[in-house]
Amino acid sequence: MASPINRSTANSTPDEESASLGALADTHELSKNETGSPRVVLKKAAWLLGGLLLLGVLMALHPVRQFILDEQSRIEKFIHNFGAGAPAVFTAMVAVLVGCGLSRLAFALLGGALFAFWGGLLWSSLGTMIGYSVVFFAVRRLGLREKILHKHPGWQKLAAKLKHNTVPAVILFRQIPLPGMVTNVVLALSPIRRREFFLGTFIGLLPEAVPMVLIGSGLRKEDLGLTVLYLFGALALFIAIWILWAGYTRRAAEREAALDQPSDLQ
Repeated sequence: MASPINRSTANSTPDEESASLGALADTHELSKNETGSPRVVLKKAAWLLGGLLLLGVLMALHPVRQFILDEQSRIEKFIHNFGAGAPAVFTAMVAVLVGCGLSRLAFALLGGALFAFWGGLLWSSLGTMIGYSVVFFAVRRLGLREKILHKHPGWQKLAAKLKHNTVPAVILFRQIPLPGMVTNVVLALSPIRRREFFLGTFIGLLPEAVPMVLIGSGLRKEDLGLTVLYLFGALALFIAIWILWAGYTRRAAEREAALDQPSDLQ
């Protein structure tokens, strides 16, 4: 998930960070099937579902809803003052802020509120991909590898777990509970190539982005009933996506595990 690097990670010593991230990497290595298991996927789904339900309750409160509508109106006026360039300005804003470590889901919600569902999904996803890609290429092209590993030696252990240059490997790795900034940097330190990074990241963004954009679209409706209807539609879509996602990640984990099996034809 994309979020700012938390304080505990930022303030930890190299040895402490190495131990904690190394333990996380070892957990990932214990079983790739665990990463793609329904239990892990559904746990993530439960957290997001709880957040969506809480958001729905808050939206039903008049003071909160009025505050959201007022702030949305101000932001929408600012963005749409750019006319035809409004999507480009929003996309650039998302790219910069997500690239700096802010949560991409907040911008998926905002994108839906500003540009309706399809526009919000397109521009927020494009901005996120640009922000993630800038971090990925900056690490590889600017010679930052040694500096990063000197400061965060534990990240090398995580990068070493990405043995196979495949799209499922990227998708599965993005399920590990790490800040988005850390995930992008570790992927840049790994053997993953550009094509696999792009495809795996894009696919990995959708299960959480789609419901958040739909909720944002519901915020465009001043009628509370329509907003609640959009919220329930997002919840139903969210559940359906994550049921399918659990099956996909399980099969992806099985394919990744099969690559580790020695060939009988040797």
